[in-house]
Amino acid sequence: MRTSQLIINENQLGTRLNQAIVDHRRGEFGLLLAMLSNDARDMAQFNLEQTPSDLEAKLKRQFELPDAQPLTSALHLGEDRDNSEQFHQAGLCGFHLQQYLNPEPLVHRGRDPLAMQEVLANCDPVTLARFHNELDADAPVMELPHFTEQIVRQRALGDILA
Repeated sequence: MRTSQLIINENQLGTRLNQAIVDHRRGEFGLLLAMLSNDARDMAQFNLEQTPSDLEAKLKRQFELPDAQPLTSALHLGEDRDNSEQFHQAGLCGFHLQQYLNPEPLVHRGRDPLAMQEVLANCDPVTLARFHNELDADAPVMELPHFTEQIVRQRALGDILA
C-alpha cells in the first residue's frame, strides 16, 4: 500500500487493523500501528473539525460556566480589581458575591513590568538594591587592601600560627 496521505487515526484505516488481527498478520498490524499518530488528541473520539476554542466555548455554554478568572491584572489598562472593600462593607457573603460577579486576578503584578521582573530575577542582590534605589549613598565604603598586602598579612599570620 503506497500513499502520500498521512494516517492520523484508526478511522482512516477502516477495517484493515481488525483484519490484520483476525488473519494473524502481526507484521502488517505492527506497521499500521506504527503509522498512527502518538498524540492522544489525534484519536478518533476527539472531533478534529472543531478547534480547541470552539470546543471550549461549546462546553462553557453547555455547562453554563462563567468566564475564567484572570491570571494577572492588566495594569497597563488600569484594570486592577480589589474586592477587599466589599468584604469590609458586606462581610464574607458580599465578598463572595462580588468575587463571582467580578473576579480578582489570581496574581497581582508588582511595581515592575513582567519583562523587567524576569531580568531582575537573574540579578545579584547589589544590582537589585541599586535598581530599587535602596543603596545608601552615605554608607561608608570598605576599601580592601591591595592584593600584595593581603598576601603579606596572610604569611605573617601563618608564621604566628606555626
